[in-house]
Amino acid sequence: MKKIGTLLSAFLVALMFSVANFAQSSSATYVGPKTCLTCHPDKASWANTLHANGYSFVPNDSNSLVVEKGVVADYDQNGTDDFKDGLDFNKISSKFDQYKPNAPVLSYDATNGYMIQVGDLKMKVFITYGGSGFWKQRYMVKIMFKDGTTKNSYVSPVQYNEKTHEWVPYHPQNWYDANNKPLYNANTTIKEFLDMKKNKNLAGGCAGCHVTGLTVTKDADGEWIAHGATPMNPDQYKGDPSYFDLDGDGQIELANTTCERCHGPGSEHVLGGGDTSKIINPEKDLTVDQANNICGMCHSRGHSKPNGTFGFPYDDTPGAMHSWKPGDMVTDYYTFAPGNWGDDFTPEDHHQQFIDLYNSKKEHNPYEQVACYDCHDPHGSKNEHMIVESVDEEDANGNPITIPTDADNNTLCLSCHSTHGDFADISKEMVKNYDANKDSIGAVVSRHTHHPYFPERKDDPDGKNRIASRCISCHMPKTATSAVHYDVHTHNFQVIPPEKTKKYNMPNSCAVSCHAKADYPHFGVNITDADFTDWSGTAQQTLADSLMEYFGPNGKWWKVSSVHMVDLKTPKNFSLSQNYPNPFNPTTRINFSIPQQTHVRLVVYDALGNQVDVLFNGVKPAGNYFAEWNASKYASGVYIYRLEAGNFVQVKKMMLLK
Repeated sequence: MKKIGTLLSAFLVALMFSVANFAQSSSATYVGPKTCLTCHPDKASWANTLHANGYSFVPNDSNSLVVEKGVVADYDQNGTDDFKDGLDFNKISSKFDQYKPNAPVLSYDATNGYMIQVGDLKMKVFITYGGSGFWKQRYMVKIMFKDGTTKNSYVSPVQYNEKTHEWVPYHPQNWYDANNKPLYNANTTIKEFLDMKKNKNLAGGCAGCHVTGLTVTKDADGEWIAHGATPMNPDQYKGDPSYFDLDGDGQIELANTTCERCHGPGSEHVLGGGDTSKIINPEKDLTVDQANNICGMCHSRGHSKPNGTFGFPYDDTPGAMHSWKPGDMVTDYYTFAPGNWGDDFTPEDHHQQFIDLYNSKKEHNPYEQVACYDCHDPHGSKNEHMIVESVDEEDANGNPITIPTDADNNTLCLSCHSTHGDFADISKEMVKNYDANKDSIGAVVSRHTHHPYFPERKDDPDGKNRIASRCISCHMPKTATSAVHYDVHTHNFQVIPPEKTKKYNMPNSCAVSCHAKADYPHFGVNITDADFTDWSGTAQQTLADSLMEYFGPNGKWWKVSSVHMVDLKTPKNFSLSQNYPNPFNPTTRINFSIPQQTHVRLVVYDALGNQVDVLFNGVKPAGNYFAEWNASKYASGVYIYRLEAGNFVQVKKMMLLK
């Protein structure tokens, strides 16, 4: 990665990359990652990433308890996987108690392999999903019905959470009725099962992100089947659980997110002697928007276009169905359906980092548009694909500075944010030599955070396993859930104020990252484990009141910015709407639109023309926005609000009635 030091350089780079310059033809075919790595051994770490190992084929127990390769479930930590132990949820106390005596039963034998049984219905585990050690493992099954076995793979009702070693139901409503009785049994037919249209499955919901060279077809029985590309030399992949026969045609296919999912099919590149114009390098050949949209194809939530047939980006027009290619835009293939908290901005569900990014200031940075690869290495296996070094043209002689980076000690963030703003006193050289300059860096960061500086748990002066002044704890708190509450970071980079806990019964950065946990100050509020997810409860609401004294509309440390983007649409004209409600007490909402990036100033005056509040003063990209004004400390009367956006100026009146 290279950070450009001047606005002129940024402009020239944007101009150079404004049009994709690759010449990959539609007749190019897939070669497979082992062929790619022959000439690109420096990318070999990709093979150990979550991209490469999301799915694993488990025909037997040869990879039992091997992370990213086989079944990793071992709830009692006895060293034998729970299927081989014959775990019967009817015989133990678990989250499946309400389904007894028809709770799932796990088993394994050399003849049948891994099996799950619900009532008298048997299902053979075909694929595991997950098992990386970070989140969870799910089990994709082919189901044995009265008239045969399904061809598609379906997500079973059991999920193993790796961090807690706990089994939990996964969408049990797809398997049990309102009385907790099984929906299906050994006499159910495949047609009856398909007619229910309930079950999450590989071809309809998972393959879009986890199969390279994807096509989806429907067979004569009406069952969707996913097909992946066949690699150039299939024999190279035999025995590797990350590559297997998806559709039952006897051919090994490219399951998982392989090289060519992001770089395009590589046959012309390989047969052309490595001709770089015949393969896509997202960082060099695509605009930042195009490159980010590659990531966005999977790191989003929604449905295919135009008919919503699949849970992934896909053109599902009858007769013309096809997947996306690198360089395409997500919105051409996808209708977003994010799962947010009540503010309709903060993610509650996982897998929507792309939507977050495009709601953030990062993607619209006027000095340099931020790309996913500025922070993440898609070929790297370290710390959830985080980059481990940043190269910056910033020393006194214009020479590149290579900075080792880590989100946990703030060097990843400071590799960009040092030398300006609140961090102007931190040089790139200081960040490069972090350990030698930790105290000086900490003093600057603490001025910004109003907290002591120990971003790494090992530095906690009291040995209580705490952190303080870690950038991502405030700006990227974990509010979304993949396996357990809360295990996925936000990516809109906005600190969530305690005021939102009061308004929307949702997490705030202060509480969810620190103050609602053991060993952190609770301001006299008795916080328990149960309170950690009950944001409407007395404990979290009272804690939010205390936190707002520091970070709130009139906080001692920070005043909350109250301007937010409404949607991703670009308006045609500048506009300022009448506030709503009006009259109001004590809060009101002001909508405005700007059709281009410009400096925005939104100010409130009293009836005499005295400035009483500045709601926003800074650069905003094109978009539709709303601002909230909390007038709790002001007297009843007429107030005036004024929007200045470039050459556009408009003024309106509003009435505060207490």
